[in-house]
Amino acid sequence: MNEDLQKLHLEAGLKIGKDKTCGNKIDYGSEDTAVIAAEKMNQKPNTRNTLEAYPCAFCNGWHIGREMSRSELELYLGDPNIES
Repeated sequence: MNEDLQKLHLEAGLKIGKDKTCGNKIDYGSEDTAVIAAEKMNQKPNTRNTLEAYPCAFCNGWHIGREMSRSELELYLGDPNIES
């Protein structure tokens, strides 16, 4: 993940909150490990959304969640209805 996108994920995660971005999710420890796990999950036929690895601002680890575009992350950051 490039540095700008990583920064957006961290900022959006802080705004969205710990429960949704970290919560009970698995900490994969590194970006590489999380990317490999996400790729394996994406190969399963019952996967509803494309998954991606993302950095966590709360535990400093890496989790897996649905893929979010740059514009979607920017929308979260600019939306006053999303609690910080």
